[in-house]
Amino acid sequence: MDSQDRLILLASLWIVYTFALLLLVWAARTATRTLRRVLYTTTLRGPEQSSGEAMDIAVLAARYGPAFQVPTGLFSREIVLCDATAIAHFYANAPLIYRTPDFVREATKNLAGRGLTWADGERHSGHRQALAPLFTEASVEQNFAPTFFAMAHKMESMWTRALESRRGMVIDIQNCLDSLGVAGFSHDFESLSGGYCLATAALYTLRAPRTRSLSDALFRLAALAPSLRALPTAKNRIINDFLAAMSRIAGDVLERSAGKSGSVLGLLIKSLAEHPAGEFRLSHAEVLAQMVLKPPLWVLVELAKNPSFQDKLRIELVQVNDLADYSQISKLPYLHAVVYETLRLHSPIGDTTRVAAEDDVIPLSSPIAANSGETITSIKVAKGTVVTVPIRYVNTSETFWGPGFPQFDPGRWWQDRNNVDFPGNRHLAFGDGPRTCLGAEFSLALVKVVLAVIVGGFTLSLPEGPQTVVESTGGHISQPKMPGRGSEMLMVVARVRQE
Repeated sequence: MDSQDRLILLASLWIVYTFALLLLVWAARTATRTLRRVLYTTTLRGPEQSSGEAMDIAVLAARYGPAFQVPTGLFSREIVLCDATAIAHFYANAPLIYRTPDFVREATKNLAGRGLTWADGERHSGHRQALAPLFTEASVEQNFAPTFFAMAHKMESMWTRALESRRGMVIDIQNCLDSLGVAGFSHDFESLSGGYCLATAALYTLRAPRTRSLSDALFRLAALAPSLRALPTAKNRIINDFLAAMSRIAGDVLERSAGKSGSVLGLLIKSLAEHPAGEFRLSHAEVLAQMVLKPPLWVLVELAKNPSFQDKLRIELVQVNDLADYSQISKLPYLHAVVYETLRLHSPIGDTTRVAAEDDVIPLSSPIAANSGETITSIKVAKGTVVTVPIRYVNTSETFWGPGFPQFDPGRWWQDRNNVDFPGNRHLAFGDGPRTCLGAEFSLALVKVVLAVIVGGFTLSLPEGPQTVVESTGGHISQPKMPGRGSEMLMVVARVRQE
């Protein structure tokens, strides 16, 4: 063996040795952290990994108590909190101790880009600092409400013209997206014209139930392996085309409006341009990622299923002097009750999952039994432990809301029927604590304006009456749908009869 061959062999061995050493160091650190996490964290009761038990939170909470654990791997487990005191502590410490796991942030980026829900740590604080002035109650009333009214009145005009020669019509209310395009981007997606619309196709893809198809599986796995988003699968292609189209729209709005008000995107671009040098700045991509507008579909479905509640809301709206004045409709008590009850039952977010950035101790409302049989009043959580609050379960649990409250009942917000000490706004649709949804006022204004215009002028009913079966699409964005009709949600619309 000559000297050159020996040199190549030694270099190869050195590379292999270095790689093996690094792998050994990584394995040792991972094993040490895992062992410490297992030994430090309180072992709660919960299903065994081999049991194959489904993640039905209601069943697990009834069986194991208000705080339990579920296996997520060979040596890993996730703590699920259904206890009011524990939930309040969790949300209060979300920005410092409980942070968004990398796989959740990656999944969020795949769906909505690097927006506020994606950001964490200092980046999240910067996003909130840049956006907070735009989403105050006063700013929403002054800047956004007029655009929402224009959006709603456009829908009202289209429905009125369609009803000129008939008493009622059946529509697919998913087409609210057309108006939301006007509100959010100063751009008309023309989805109501019947043509192909990228935005509609993208939201249909996100609403569609999960399947076992390769396209769907690769899309979900992209949260762990981001490179999979580059594969030309059907789902990736639709979402990528949608995001590319939104980028073009953003550029168009920037050129046309130069940051003028009149659209959400225009106001955000204006905020970006006006930040003094040296302060946090949002890139155009980050501005675009804030544009997550959802039509108030569930509230329309609930009102159609409950005609008496719809009539009561309409009576309240008729008494308003000026339905085009958001300062008046924003304070209507029954309208507020209807919106909040819908958010309670149909939270846009199913849960909040965080990972502990440092050791913590979570207090409990009352003692529970640990897996060892010991009675505990708090839970020790080691750094690296995943903790989840199941929002949709908590928002409908009899523990917090009393018997019968899985059903739609706006009266819940007229009078407090129990004295449970619960965090935030008494439901978790907007989260809670320092990371509570920054756009809560924005979302409430959008829904209230649309409801005021639609319910004030039209009656809503379901094709087969109040007993019409309505399902949730599941998927990444849960929306109502009718069985056997894809993602369609049909509704009968008629003009309100004038006395």
